[in-house]
Amino acid sequence: MALDIVATTSYLGEYAGAQKVLLDIHNGIKHKYNCKILGFIPYQKVHPKYKIPVSEYVKFGNPFYLNNKILLVHARNVMALIMVIKRICFLNTRIIYIAHNVYDTHKNISFFPYNIVSISKKVTENLLGYFGLKKRNITVIYNGIKDEATGKPQISFKRDGKIRILYSARVIDVKRQLLIVDHLKGKLHADIEILFAGDGPDLTLLQEKCKDSANFKALGFVDGVNELVQQADFLMLYSVQEGLPISLIEGTMYGKPLLVNDIGGNLEIGVPGVNGIELTENWDMLANQLNDLANLSVDDYKKMSVNSRARYEKMFTYEAMLNNYIALIDSLQPQSSSKTYQNNSGKHIKNVYTAE
Repeated sequence: MALDIVATTSYLGEYAGAQKVLLDIHNGIKHKYNCKILGFIPYQKVHPKYKIPVSEYVKFGNPFYLNNKILLVHARNVMALIMVIKRICFLNTRIIYIAHNVYDTHKNISFFPYNIVSISKKVTENLLGYFGLKKRNITVIYNGIKDEATGKPQISFKRDGKIRILYSARVIDVKRQLLIVDHLKGKLHADIEILFAGDGPDLTLLQEKCKDSANFKALGFVDGVNELVQQADFLMLYSVQEGLPISLIEGTMYGKPLLVNDIGGNLEIGVPGVNGIELTENWDMLANQLNDLANLSVDDYKKMSVNSRARYEKMFTYEAMLNNYIALIDSLQPQSSSKTYQNNSGKHIKNVYTAE
């Protein structure tokens, strides 16, 4: 009899990274398990881009629905609610918490189960250091995406004399799009073009700031973002908080070099000197770094591009992610308690069930 797997997150009304990962995992394992998506909003308010069949969506109501199921929780703020419900209702629910981000708040009111998936080394360090979760089963599973590229990177560096940098992210304060425009306006060469793709509460203000600018364009939500990725020379993120950004992984899939700061798992995707350039936190020096891209030779760009595609193939494929999640889920079955799995990174996952 197939296991019942339920995945949940805080809000499915917006299109965002952690939610996309939830859907990718759900769609990739539902052939093996009985899978549902648990939400807290009516089905009609779920973002249409997720394309969740109505038969696979359950709006939270009866807590006993969770009994005798494996629950994949993709949001920290939902985790506390789930832990309380589990204890009050004496539910036989096995929980896997997927840690998508690095946090430095609400330490004393955060609750975690025994089994945790960390999506990057930085997230693992945060769980062990800040939250002190030394007696938990933490497994690193990198996010992976389906390969929509043709394999060999297409090099189009400095096409038409322009260096196009794609900044694909939700337009909110932690992504710093507004600060980037404020600090870099008037400091970039005319051949540097930064394209902001994404929706969010700060989009209107960003569009106003980018109006009539030769260096910045605010595109808003872009449905076919992969086309933009292919046309870009670099992908950039300069956030103050990250987990393991899907937009950067999409860049590596197409063999794009990355411009990133040392936040979250950014440098695990874009490795400085390999397929990435680490960006400074000094705004004046940041402008110089971006302007210096014009001095990058085509040969050096090609090397970074090839390295980026190779990094995707080695670490961030969809198949590897699914295999690792399936191994972890199967390890929670009591009848398999003597078995050991090994994921692609070489880390062993011991099959042991401990009540949360």
